[in-house]
Amino acid sequence: MNQQELANRARTRGIAKSILIDSSSYAYWLYPANHNDAKVIVFVHGYRGNHRGLEAIAGALEDYEIIIPDLPGFGLSSEIAEHSISGYSNWLAVFIEAVCAGREINLLGHSFGSIVVGNLATRANLRSVILINPVSAPALKGPRAALSLVAKSFYSMANALPEALGDKLLRLPISVRIMSEILAKTKNANLRAWIHKQHEENFSDFSSVRVAVEGYKASIGNSLGDYAKSIKPETLLIAGEWDDITSVEQQREVAKRYPNSTLRIIPKVGHLIHYEAPAEAADLIRTFLS
Repeated sequence: MNQQELANRARTRGIAKSILIDSSSYAYWLYPANHNDAKVIVFVHGYRGNHRGLEAIAGALEDYEIIIPDLPGFGLSSEIAEHSISGYSNWLAVFIEAVCAGREINLLGHSFGSIVVGNLATRANLRSVILINPVSAPALKGPRAALSLVAKSFYSMANALPEALGDKLLRLPISVRIMSEILAKTKNANLRAWIHKQHEENFSDFSSVRVAVEGYKASIGNSLGDYAKSIKPETLLIAGEWDDITSVEQQREVAKRYPNSTLRIIPKVGHLIHYEAPAEAADLIRTFLS
């Protein structure tokens, strides 16, 4: 089953839900397991995305109960006071308590979501932690540090403009396509076209310039290197060999800081494991959790 089929499988199984937290509405999707007493995994998506970005992995894990919220300010979820790592992780703690009270939780984060999960994992009672394309070192020190500096200027410019102009700048289709072309490593034309379509449809799903700018600042100002030594639950790290955000060497160095971690490298993919290698990631997750 290919990546698109896995995502469609999850979409068919998904049940849209919402929850009120402090009088604001937040959307999430439940993907029931195909048997009773299944383990629960809460997925946390990456920056500028929404729950749909992780559906291909969910589609390959039908034997688990999957819960994926739209993070505050993205998708159908309301904004919060501050879209920082601490702001998101505090919100996530409340969300998990409200939706999964009394259950053992395996918490998964992708990219930006890996930093949010890592922050929460330093203090939450979790069964395990799974980090896909973990941002283990600051983006400004990664393999594409120069591009990160360009992006930083881009977001600063958008923030300085009037709201309508800044919003239009951040949503420019050409900027989204350039990002997609850089991050996609596959040579398969059909898969590349699908990845570009996913980014086109979901990468500008933020509610305001404030959300996008605050989230970007959080993404480049924090990394799992800040939290690794304090993450006590057993942790699975799934990295891409050609990741543009954190190199394999950086992943291996930071992996040593976790009290109890396993690092797995998927060859010939970069920062889009969730699109390019969801079945491989799901196999690693299943082996880890069982």
